[in-house]
Amino acid sequence: MAASSSSSSNSDLSSSPSTTPPPPWSRQRPPYLRSQSIGIEPSQLVGKVLTRISRSPKHPCMQLRFADGTVYQILVDGYDPVHRGLPKALEMDPILDSLLGAADGPVELERMIDQCVLVTLTDKAFESRQREQRWDQSHVGVAFKFREEQVWHCVWAMLTDHENGTCVFRSYNDVYLDQLRCSPRKHHSRTPSSST
Repeated sequence: MAASSSSSSNSDLSSSPSTTPPPPWSRQRPPYLRSQSIGIEPSQLVGKVLTRISRSPKHPCMQLRFADGTVYQILVDGYDPVHRGLPKALEMDPILDSLLGAADGPVELERMIDQCVLVTLTDKAFESRQREQRWDQSHVGVAFKFREEQVWHCVWAMLTDHENGTCVFRSYNDVYLDQLRCSPRKHHSRTPSSST
Protein backbone atom coordinates (compact mmCIF):
# COMPACT_ATOMS: atom_id res chain seq x y z
CA MET A 1 0.00 0.00 0.00
CA ALA A 2 1.42 3.37 -1.00
CA ALA A 3 0.41 6.62 0.66
CA SER A 4 0.64 10.24 -0.39
CA SER A 5 -0.99 13.50 0.61
CA SER A 6 -4.73 13.73 0.12
CA SER A 7 -4.63 16.22 -2.73
CA SER A 8 -1.88 14.88 -4.93
CA SER A 9 -3.29 11.90 -6.79
CA ASN A 10 -4.31 12.00 -10.42
CA SER A 11 -4.09 8.40 -11.55
CA ASP A 12 -4.41 7.60 -15.22
CA LEU A 13 -5.14 3.90 -15.66
CA SER A 14 -4.18 3.91 -19.33
CA SER A 15 -0.69 5.32 -18.78
CA SER A 16 0.80 2.11 -17.35
CA PRO A 17 1.37 -0.79 -19.75
CA SER A 18 1.02 -3.34 -16.90
CA THR A 19 -2.35 -2.00 -15.77
CA THR A 20 -5.43 -3.08 -17.69
CA PRO A 21 -8.71 -1.37 -16.89
CA PRO A 22 -11.55 -3.77 -16.16
CA PRO A 23 -13.99 -4.55 -18.97
CA PRO A 24 -17.23 -2.53 -19.21
CA TRP A 25 -19.29 -5.43 -17.81
CA SER A 26 -17.33 -5.48 -14.56
CA ARG A 27 -18.53 -3.92 -11.33
CA GLN A 28 -18.46 -0.15 -11.18
CA ARG A 29 -15.44 1.05 -9.25
CA PRO A 30 -15.86 3.94 -6.83
CA PRO A 31 -14.81 7.28 -8.33
CA TYR A 32 -11.29 8.41 -7.51
CA LEU A 33 -11.06 10.74 -4.58
CA ARG A 34 -14.15 12.84 -4.14
CA SER A 35 -13.62 16.45 -5.25
CA GLN A 36 -15.52 17.88 -2.27
CA SER A 37 -14.85 16.46 1.14
CA ILE A 38 -17.56 15.27 3.47
CA GLY A 39 -17.47 14.98 7.21
CA ILE A 40 -15.24 17.05 9.47
CA GLU A 41 -11.70 18.34 9.04
CA PRO A 42 -9.46 15.72 10.74
CA SER A 43 -7.35 18.41 12.41
CA GLN A 44 -10.33 19.01 14.75
CA LEU A 45 -9.22 15.90 16.67
CA VAL A 46 -5.70 17.21 17.35
CA GLY A 47 -5.19 17.78 21.08
CA LYS A 48 -8.18 15.67 22.11
CA VAL A 49 -7.66 12.74 24.50
CA LEU A 50 -9.04 9.49 23.09
CA THR A 51 -10.57 7.39 25.89
CA ARG A 52 -12.42 4.67 24.01
CA ILE A 53 -12.26 3.13 20.55
CA SER A 54 -14.58 0.47 19.12
CA ARG A 55 -15.62 -1.17 15.87
CA SER A 56 -19.21 -1.89 14.97
CA PRO A 57 -19.82 -5.65 14.69
CA LYS A 58 -22.42 -5.11 11.93
CA HIS A 59 -21.33 -2.08 9.91
CA PRO A 60 -18.03 -0.69 8.55
CA CYS A 61 -17.73 1.96 11.25
CA MET A 62 -15.25 2.84 13.98
CA GLN A 63 -16.25 4.99 16.95
CA LEU A 64 -13.81 7.28 18.77
CA ARG A 65 -14.86 8.65 22.18
CA PHE A 66 -12.91 11.51 23.75
CA ALA A 67 -12.41 12.80 27.31
CA ASP A 68 -14.36 16.00 26.51
CA GLY A 69 -17.50 13.92 25.84
CA THR A 70 -17.40 14.22 22.03
CA VAL A 71 -17.76 11.16 19.83
CA TYR A 72 -16.53 10.82 16.25
CA GLN A 73 -16.87 8.03 13.72
CA ILE A 74 -14.74 6.81 10.83
CA LEU A 75 -17.28 5.96 8.12
CA VAL A 76 -17.23 4.58 4.56
CA ASP A 77 -18.21 7.10 1.90
CA GLY A 78 -21.45 6.02 0.22
CA TYR A 79 -22.25 3.20 2.66
CA ASP A 80 -25.99 2.72 3.15
CA PRO A 81 -26.94 0.44 6.08
CA VAL A 82 -30.25 -0.46 4.38
CA HIS A 83 -28.86 -1.19 0.88
CA ARG A 84 -25.40 -2.50 1.76
CA GLY A 85 -24.27 -3.76 -1.66
CA LEU A 86 -20.89 -5.45 -1.71
CA PRO A 87 -19.51 -6.35 1.72
CA LYS A 88 -17.37 -3.47 3.00
CA ALA A 89 -14.93 -3.64 5.89
CA LEU A 90 -12.68 -1.19 7.67
CA GLU A 91 -9.06 -2.23 7.39
CA MET A 92 -6.23 -0.79 9.44
CA ASP A 93 -2.55 -1.00 10.21
CA PRO A 94 -1.43 -4.14 12.11
CA ILE A 95 -0.77 -2.32 15.42
CA LEU A 96 -4.24 -0.78 15.58
CA ASP A 97 -5.82 -4.02 14.34
CA SER A 98 -4.09 -6.06 17.08
CA LEU A 99 -5.16 -3.52 19.71
CA LEU A 100 -8.81 -3.83 18.66
CA GLY A 101 -8.60 -7.54 17.90
CA ALA A 102 -7.23 -8.38 21.34
CA ALA A 103 -10.27 -6.86 23.05
CA ASP A 104 -13.74 -8.30 23.17
CA GLY A 105 -15.63 -5.05 22.60
CA PRO A 106 -14.50 -1.45 23.09
CA VAL A 107 -10.92 -0.64 24.05
CA GLU A 108 -10.41 1.79 26.92
CA LEU A 109 -7.27 3.93 26.66
CA GLU A 110 -5.95 7.41 27.30
CA ARG A 111 -4.02 8.76 24.31
CA MET A 112 -3.81 12.30 22.98
CA ILE A 113 -4.21 12.77 19.23
CA ASP A 114 -1.04 14.51 18.05
CA GLN A 115 -1.81 14.55 14.30
CA CYS A 116 -4.81 13.51 12.21
CA VAL A 117 -5.08 13.81 8.41
CA LEU A 118 -6.74 12.36 5.34
CA VAL A 119 -4.25 10.48 3.16
CA THR A 120 -4.38 9.10 -0.36
CA LEU A 121 -3.63 5.39 -0.53
CA THR A 122 -3.06 3.28 -3.63
CA ASP A 123 -3.72 -0.45 -3.55
CA LYS A 124 -4.11 -3.24 -6.09
CA ALA A 125 -7.74 -3.99 -6.86
CA PHE A 126 -8.80 -6.98 -8.92
CA GLU A 127 -11.65 -8.89 -10.49
CA SER A 128 -11.35 -12.52 -11.56
CA ARG A 129 -14.65 -13.58 -13.08
CA GLN A 130 -13.90 -14.66 -16.67
CA ARG A 131 -10.29 -13.50 -16.77
CA GLU A 132 -8.29 -11.73 -14.12
CA GLN A 133 -8.09 -7.93 -14.22
CA ARG A 134 -5.90 -5.84 -11.91
CA TRP A 135 -5.63 -2.08 -11.51
CA ASP A 136 -4.28 0.51 -9.09
CA GLN A 137 -7.10 1.89 -6.94
CA SER A 138 -6.60 5.24 -5.21
CA HIS A 139 -8.71 5.89 -2.14
CA VAL A 140 -8.80 8.09 0.96
CA GLY A 141 -7.86 6.85 4.42
CA VAL A 142 -7.79 8.47 7.86
CA ALA A 143 -4.33 8.55 9.47
CA PHE A 144 -3.53 9.64 13.01
CA LYS A 145 -0.86 9.31 15.63
CA PHE A 146 -0.84 9.58 19.38
CA ARG A 147 1.49 11.96 21.19
CA GLU A 148 2.55 9.10 23.49
CA GLU A 149 3.61 6.74 20.68
CA GLN A 150 4.55 8.80 17.59
CA VAL A 151 3.51 5.90 15.32
CA TRP A 152 1.10 6.53 12.46
CA HIS A 153 -2.13 4.50 12.45
CA CYS A 154 -4.29 4.31 9.33
CA VAL A 155 -7.87 3.20 8.62
CA TRP A 156 -9.29 2.56 5.13
CA ALA A 157 -12.18 0.65 3.53
CA MET A 158 -12.06 -2.49 1.39
CA LEU A 159 -14.90 -4.01 -0.67
CA THR A 160 -14.88 -7.71 -1.50
CA ASP A 161 -17.05 -10.27 -3.22
CA HIS A 162 -16.69 -14.04 -2.83
CA GLU A 163 -17.91 -17.03 -4.83
CA ASN A 164 -17.62 -20.52 -3.35
CA GLY A 165 -15.28 -19.24 -0.63
CA THR A 166 -12.89 -17.55 -3.09
CA CYS A 167 -12.44 -13.79 -3.36
CA VAL A 168 -13.35 -12.81 -6.94
CA PHE A 169 -13.45 -9.04 -6.52
CA ARG A 170 -11.54 -6.58 -4.33
CA SER A 171 -11.66 -2.83 -4.47
CA TYR A 172 -11.36 0.10 -2.08
CA ASN A 173 -13.52 3.00 -0.99
CA ASP A 174 -12.90 6.36 0.69
CA VAL A 175 -13.41 6.84 4.42
CA TYR A 176 -14.06 10.05 6.33
CA LEU A 177 -14.50 11.38 9.87
CA ASP A 178 -17.76 12.75 11.19
CA GLN A 179 -19.00 13.81 14.59
CA LEU A 180 -21.71 11.69 16.16
CA ARG A 181 -24.33 14.04 17.49
CA CYS A 182 -26.34 12.32 20.15
CA SER A 183 -29.89 13.53 20.42
CA PRO A 184 -31.04 14.38 23.92
CA ARG A 185 -32.76 11.51 25.64
CA LYS A 186 -36.48 11.78 25.73
CA HIS A 187 -37.96 11.70 29.19
CA HIS A 188 -41.18 9.74 29.24
CA SER A 189 -43.50 10.89 31.92
CA ARG A 190 -45.08 8.10 33.80
CA THR A 191 -48.76 8.29 34.28
CA PRO A 192 -49.67 7.20 37.74
CA SER A 193 -51.77 4.08 37.81
CA SER A 194 -55.18 4.71 39.13
CA SER A 195 -56.17 2.65 42.10
CA THR A 196 -59.74 1.80 42.75
